[in-house]
Amino acid sequence: MTTKHLTNKSHALIRRRIAFFLIGSFALAASARQSQLPPNGDPPATNQPAADRASSAAIIPEVVVTATRTKEEVRNISQSITVLTHDDIERQQALTPNEMLMEQPGIWSVQVPAQGSPIIRGQIGNRVLYLWDGIPINTGAIFAGPNGYFNQVPVGAVDRMEVIRGPGSVQYGSDAIGGVINIISKKADEFPSQLTWGGDSSARVGTVNGETTEIGDLWAADSKFNVMAGVSSQVAGNSRGPGVGTMENTGFDVYGGYVNAAYQPLTHQVLRLSVIYGDRNPVDYYAQSKLNKDGIPRIFDPYEQRGIGKLSYEMDQLGALSSELKLYTYYHGYRQLQDRQPETVTATNTVLNNTKTKTAQDIVGGGIQNVTPWSTSWGDHKFVYGMDGRAENLRSSHLLYTTTTPPDTTTVTDPFGITPNGTYDVFDLFAMTELHPHETWTVSLGGRFENTHLHANPVAADVIPNAGYTLNDLKVDKTWDSLTWNAGAVHALNPQLDLAANIATGYRAPTFSDTLSTGTPVYSSKIASVPSPNVRPEQSITYEFGPRYHSQRWNVSLTGYWNQLWDVVTAVTNGTVYIPGQGTFAAQHNNNSGHGYVRGAEFAASCRLGDGWTVFGNATYTQGWDEGNSVYYRFIPPLNGNLGLRYESPCGRWWAEVVEVMVDTLWRHAPGDQQDSGFSTDPGYGSPSASNPPLNSHYQIPGYVVTNLRGGVRVWQGAHHERVDLTLDVNNLFDTSYREAYAQQELVAPGLNVVVGAKMTF
Repeated sequence: MTTKHLTNKSHALIRRRIAFFLIGSFALAASARQSQLPPNGDPPATNQPAADRASSAAIIPEVVVTATRTKEEVRNISQSITVLTHDDIERQQALTPNEMLMEQPGIWSVQVPAQGSPIIRGQIGNRVLYLWDGIPINTGAIFAGPNGYFNQVPVGAVDRMEVIRGPGSVQYGSDAIGGVINIISKKADEFPSQLTWGGDSSARVGTVNGETTEIGDLWAADSKFNVMAGVSSQVAGNSRGPGVGTMENTGFDVYGGYVNAAYQPLTHQVLRLSVIYGDRNPVDYYAQSKLNKDGIPRIFDPYEQRGIGKLSYEMDQLGALSSELKLYTYYHGYRQLQDRQPETVTATNTVLNNTKTKTAQDIVGGGIQNVTPWSTSWGDHKFVYGMDGRAENLRSSHLLYTTTTPPDTTTVTDPFGITPNGTYDVFDLFAMTELHPHETWTVSLGGRFENTHLHANPVAADVIPNAGYTLNDLKVDKTWDSLTWNAGAVHALNPQLDLAANIATGYRAPTFSDTLSTGTPVYSSKIASVPSPNVRPEQSITYEFGPRYHSQRWNVSLTGYWNQLWDVVTAVTNGTVYIPGQGTFAAQHNNNSGHGYVRGAEFAASCRLGDGWTVFGNATYTQGWDEGNSVYYRFIPPLNGNLGLRYESPCGRWWAEVVEVMVDTLWRHAPGDQQDSGFSTDPGYGSPSASNPPLNSHYQIPGYVVTNLRGGVRVWQGAHHERVDLTLDVNNLFDTSYREAYAQQELVAPGLNVVVGAKMTF
């Protein structure tokens, strides 16, 4: 087998590398303290720009917007927050938005080119809410498990990301059981007194897959108007894995861009139009790619196109009842073509059944939000409240192209069985308050009411004959109401040490995928879905608590959490179903039999050692158990973490870092993993089977240690902020062969990858 258990010798090597890295880092730390720090213990002053010093000194920035829907200091937020700054993204030179989140505490992001679904606290797919500038990317068609929604945003449009680790249903509604990821786009935020303009152009290449990425941005601003716009192009070929060579059907191309324009008619009032568009064309899938004898991939997406346009009007300082008022409306569109093409080879001919499925999603939405501040003798407080909603029109169609060779003829038919068309409407009312009853206390309370309406419009052809369900089963017209709430507090024990605690409920309304999906799942070659019109919403409540320490030198956080879940939608296999052009499969439907818990701990720390040196690292432990079915939950990542050492030159001209990524063996598996192609010897041959057995009899994924080196240098600095920067990333320095848990789209993870980037700012 290509990937196998680590031997005792391998474990010893890993331990020696970790020990060497730890000893070297802290020996360097001790030396730096003794030789470079002044007697008071504070880091010395340097010529490094203040913004760069702040970035290197802190785990997270001072102010975020996602957790409270308005600007707030991180120290006042009782929930766990992860933030990727623009500098963090520039350092990592990630291939996809998903890869930008790698190495972050509490987030398991694997290198899956086509999908790339982050796992937050054991939740994935439709239990994590994706946002673009606060607008939901999730739709009423999103499905459980890995999906491509998060990676359908061009990397060149991403300025930063903010992540809520834990429920965000009070802030943003359904799906946010595990967490919320908000992609914040690039924009020119200032209105200078005179016209200014600028831009940048960057390019990079990667060796492991022949990646080429080009990004260009332009901006202009004056006292009334500003605009920033950009385009990006990525071409990623097939990836190379240590010991296995080139892995076919692991590449993709992405083209896209964005525009963000603002007009200031009056002081403290801004009208803003923002648009983003991404086109992945084509997208290859490694899973099941070798099942066809002639090498034709079993699953292939000729195109995926997603675009969002948002128009907002923001007003500040309107009086005693409103310090910030926002009105917004948006359009969100998605188009996809997917080919599912199983091949049958006999002694006389070859038959290729290609089911081409077109998907169309059109969403319109909007909302209003107001912030009312007030003061009392015991502190300043604020009240955030509003409403939002959206209407979704979801459609799909398919045709079956049957090609027989010889005599090389093709017939086209309209097969039975597809998720019916329909609408999905959501309306919300929300309110959150932040109280400061004492200078050492911040208390937050919030609640949201959500109404969700799913209406299907099936036709007779949507029903697979003799599959155990009828047209009436597809005539779903249901409404679900929910009330979610949270309560949290942050207590400052002293200027450096806080204690944070939070209780939050989560909620997920059923989608078209939960209730009406038919057909074979993308990542299984053995099981087909049949409709489940009677599923109910999923619910959860999460308790979290932990200390946070922050000083000029240190940033440390430790959070323990317990997420109790009930009415969890669970797949149950019963009977068989025949799908034209694909074959006979075991039939799978959904019910709400799951209830249990996910618990864990998240640790993150950074320490400035003086004169530009920083040691940083994190660790995440997760465990999940389905008490209703007495099995482990799926998508629970193994114990993982990283340890890094960074140097930033005092003049701010260059930097370098080394990061050791450490992942333990995935010891436990869920029953569903026995059908997951990512646990087979070769995912290219589909699910584990007699001819394609699991990696081992216990369905375990071996642990590993990977070393990444990164660095950058400013090779030229002009008189007016013009500059040229070079970046070098060497990922998987020792060309280690390993597989990441829940990465269906790889035989092994990419090997040694040298990424060279250049950026010119003008």
